[in-house]
Amino acid sequence: MTSPRARKALGKLPTNIPGLDSVLSGGIPELSINIITGPPGAGKTIFTQQLLYSNASPDRKALYLVTLSEPSVKLLHYLQRFSFFDAEKVGKDVNYLDIGEVIREKGLEDAIAVIIKHVQEHKPSLVAIDSFKAIHDMAKDPVEVRKFGYDLSVQLTTWGVTAFLIGEYTPEEIEREPIFAIADGIIQLHNQHHGLHYQRYVNISKLRGEKYSTGLHPFNISDQGLKVYPRIKTFEDAGNVVIDGDHRVSTGVSELDSMLEGGVPQGSATMVAGGAGTGKTLLGLHLITAGVAVGEPGVIVTFQENPNQLRSIARSFGWDLEAMEKEGLLVHLYSSPVELQPDIHADRVKEAVEKVGAKRVLLDSLKDIEIATPDKVRFKDYIYALVNQFKLQGVTTLLTNEIPEMFGPFQLSEYGVSFVVDNVILLRYLELTGRMGRALSIMKVRGSQHSKEIRAFEITNQGIRIDRMVQAHTGVLTGVPVFRERSQDLLHLPIKARYVIEALQETGLTEMEKLSELTGLAPADLQVELEALKEQGMVIVVPDGDRITYKTTL
Repeated sequence: MTSPRARKALGKLPTNIPGLDSVLSGGIPELSINIITGPPGAGKTIFTQQLLYSNASPDRKALYLVTLSEPSVKLLHYLQRFSFFDAEKVGKDVNYLDIGEVIREKGLEDAIAVIIKHVQEHKPSLVAIDSFKAIHDMAKDPVEVRKFGYDLSVQLTTWGVTAFLIGEYTPEEIEREPIFAIADGIIQLHNQHHGLHYQRYVNISKLRGEKYSTGLHPFNISDQGLKVYPRIKTFEDAGNVVIDGDHRVSTGVSELDSMLEGGVPQGSATMVAGGAGTGKTLLGLHLITAGVAVGEPGVIVTFQENPNQLRSIARSFGWDLEAMEKEGLLVHLYSSPVELQPDIHADRVKEAVEKVGAKRVLLDSLKDIEIATPDKVRFKDYIYALVNQFKLQGVTTLLTNEIPEMFGPFQLSEYGVSFVVDNVILLRYLELTGRMGRALSIMKVRGSQHSKEIRAFEITNQGIRIDRMVQAHTGVLTGVPVFRERSQDLLHLPIKARYVIEALQETGLTEMEKLSELTGLAPADLQVELEALKEQGMVIVVPDGDRITYKTTL
């Protein structure tokens, strides 16, 4: 009998499956017996083949033993579709043998002898048995299974082999069957139903003597093979996050920067909350494009506007997002909220930030992520982990959040995610003298002074323009401000004339263009009203250099 190879120092075998080795803290212990289990279609065979081909070499050969599963010829036919498959390794570094017939004829008693015979002949470092469950099912009773598993484990370890036993075991069998007590590692693959689609997951339920990341980790299968996305977990370095309030980042809106004492703190997270159409996305575009203008790359993450839609919207305000992308200063990551998986999406966002070395990120919006994530604990984990990761990297983040109420009471965020942001800016609709207006207020800037004013703002073809402070006694944040009582002199005026007088009372000297914006009247209609009011002595014209301004006498 050929002498077993000398046992080498126990190390780790990298799986080389993207994302999985970080879950395993480096890989699978060498000389271990591992069970790969899961239902049909979960990816067990592809998982094992990818692991074998990425590790197989002349010095580390792999042996794949087929029992009563699909024939090796059929297996090789399908493997050619994957990029990890290397035909030159077949028969040299990776050998396939069908032992099903031998096992059927000689039974379980001689199965170990057959397996060890091939191990002695090929001297592999890696051995996979597919399906081990088929051998298992041939056992007469649990005692025979335990003896078979123990003897096989001892023999394979003695020969310096790292083994992978593949089988379709049910959760009940995993708890009950003795082979799982003998195994050093148990890797389970799942294919879970989520809404109208399925998502594959991997979890490590056992890895003897090793530290590994617990829980379900989503993975996808493509022509590259498996890619695992380690699940989001509590951010371990959150205590090391320090926001430097002395270094400010421009929002791209000069008046807002002044209200923020110079801009938002660099590396901070800002929530912009408001109703639909209040300008949340637009404010985010201001932040991103202002960063690109000074050489700071950005990432835009959206769930509603696809790249073409957002480019069109930005173009109307004078921003060429496509040119920014071509220059490597911007990445637009669009994902449908219908198919969103938080762990996978978080990984894609981090990749985009790394790709361009982003300094600013727009996440638009929290509501879309919330709707797409039925498990609200996972939603909260997603936001907490991602935002704190960016804070640690010094990336300035802006998150939009839609408030469903147009007027009346509101809630900034649900499920307690607002605590993770440092700054909160509120955008609201207002009913101003019979027309819709918008107002902005800064609710919070952590560790810094900021303006307490509630300012009206307009959306122009250059973007957001912040105007005067809203002159009202109370109720501005409810969307229905209570103004001072109207003068009795105004009650007899037609409604359009009243708009003009009230606007002039609030702003003082005002140009025609500004007055048109405040009243919502077209310039031609406004001119008619001004002429009538001048004749009545209620409005006077006040020249101001090259400008013509108007003032009310009331």
